[in-house]
Amino acid sequence: MNQQTTVTTEMNSTKIKVKGFEINYFKIGNGPQKLLIFPGALGQVTNFKPLTENFDREKYTMYIWDPPGYGLSRPPNRDFSPGFLYRDADCAIALMKALCIDRYSMLGWCNGGCTALIAASKAADRVEKLVVWSCNAYVTSKDLEIYETTRDVHAWSEKRRLPQFQMYGEKYVSDTWSGWIDAFHKILDEDDGDVCRGVLAEIKAPTLILHGSEDELVPIEHAVYLHDNIKGSTLEILPDAKHIIHFMYPQKFISIVDNFLTAI
Repeated sequence: MNQQTTVTTEMNSTKIKVKGFEINYFKIGNGPQKLLIFPGALGQVTNFKPLTENFDREKYTMYIWDPPGYGLSRPPNRDFSPGFLYRDADCAIALMKALCIDRYSMLGWCNGGCTALIAASKAADRVEKLVVWSCNAYVTSKDLEIYETTRDVHAWSEKRRLPQFQMYGEKYVSDTWSGWIDAFHKILDEDDGDVCRGVLAEIKAPTLILHGSEDELVPIEHAVYLHDNIKGSTLEILPDAKHIIHFMYPQKFISIVDNFLTAI
């Protein structure tokens, strides 16, 4: 089953065949509570450094996975054809099944939060709790105007740009990011902006939604919508926080999430 094992920053990186893809995942910790962590667009494991460094590894076992076309789950190149987030969700569920993990919680950031919402609706009998932050269930023309300001990846801050170029190469980052923006234009034009609105009513797991009040990529209205449409969900707004709230306020973020995951 396992195809390749390496060690990256003291974390085991393993590839496993899932739904026809060689899917890479990192396993961190050995605790009884299992966490499946979903990255955002062009994600990589370092995006979750505040989690991997601060979560109690005796309490949690974290699985950070790379969807097809991201991180070390390449080839293939990323496919943004219609339904891509739903395919990712199916892949994530299949990954945990292949790892023989029956019960687990899901954590998703940004686009990974959208995928986690879909996956939680599809695997309602397996998901114990759900945590999403800086994500959205729909896209508007106003949102796309914001996305368009980020299309030129060479204009990104050095702190954001260089790690991506090192992982993926400049051309792949540029092509993939543009493909991601184009995909959301298509969702707006062909699906009335519905990213995953339809699944929210199907989510049964206790859900925590976190959002920064100053999120520059995903306006706060999206968090309010998720809260209004996921039954029994909890909404935490972090004042002055932007899109990377787990980096801006790591201790507060970890405390809120840890308390939610461990509450009975």
